Amino acid sequence: MSLFGQMPDGRAVHAVDLKTDRLSVKVLTYGASLQSVRIDGAQTLLGSDDLADYWGPLNYAGAIVGRVANRLGNGSAIINGLPAKLTANEPSGASLHGGPDGASEQLWTLVESGSTHVMLSLHMPDGHMGYPGALDVHARYEVDGTTLRLEISAQADKETLCSFASHGYWNLSGEANIDAHKMKITATRYLPVDGDQIPTGEVADVQGTTFDFTATRPVAGAVMDHNFCLSLEREKLRPVFWLSSGQSGVALEIATTETGLQVYDARHMDRAALAVEPQIWPDAVNHDEFPSMVLKLGETYSTVTEFRFSKSTHS
Repeated sequence: MSLFGQMPDGRAVHAVDLKTDRLSVKVLTYGASLQSVRIDGAQTLLGSDDLADYWGPLNYAGAIVGRVANRLGNGSAIINGLPAKLTANEPSGASLHGGPDGASEQLWTLVESGSTHVMLSLHMPDGHMGYPGALDVHARYEVDGTTLRLEISAQADKETLCSFASHGYWNLSGEANIDAHKMKITATRYLPVDGDQIPTGEVADVQGTTFDFTATRPVAGAVMDHNFCLSLEREKLRPVFWLSSGQSGVALEIATTETGLQVYDARHMDRAALAVEPQIWPDAVNHDEFPSMVLKLGETYSTVTEFRFSKSTHS
């Protein structure tokens, strides 16, 4: 563990290094964020050595976002039969990634760490960002061979909403343009959105659209900030996403237990990348037919994602 930087109030932000023979990962206590992920020395993730960048151009980058990932329309929901007004942080009035003081903006507590794993925890008090219930969340990263595994669990003392997601920005070549990256997603359906990026409620087929990645094809031509629908209920860990770069020879497979996969084309950034976020479908609490993001008293929220890397020796 090493000192990475300081919060504006002077609290220390630390970095924890995890390593195998081929994979090296750096995790920050700020936002429980992935700062670096390298396979055989090749960087795959957007990150910075300057903490201040995570309050600006790299906001959300590599962080765990929540307590509800993605957008809740109008910053409102009915929770346990009662209306809740959530803190908005978008011009439309939507609450994005848990609001302006969500999990990604918090300094997490280091619970334990070793050469191949780290456990972090965060307490979110009752009423924080408008959400009922005090929520305790744990995130555990572990490296094994060329796989990075993330397990997130949470419990609350009142019925509340809960949907965390890892918000890594992936670029497997380090180039300014990722159009040549090839991608595959198992989903045959996606969620259309309105002008404020809120799901309309329709669940549409990807066939015949730019969102059809059921067969591997280049990323070029696709403009995305959409949820790909994987299932209606959480399932066993299974691969759902593939990304590869012919230039670097690096390939990434993502396996998850989650119901949805948000893919965000971040070409507006200085170095193009894809944010790939396994999560419950966005705005689900406001759509009865979407998977539930309600965490009831006495239940444990649990989600697992694995990032599985390979690198060709002939790149």
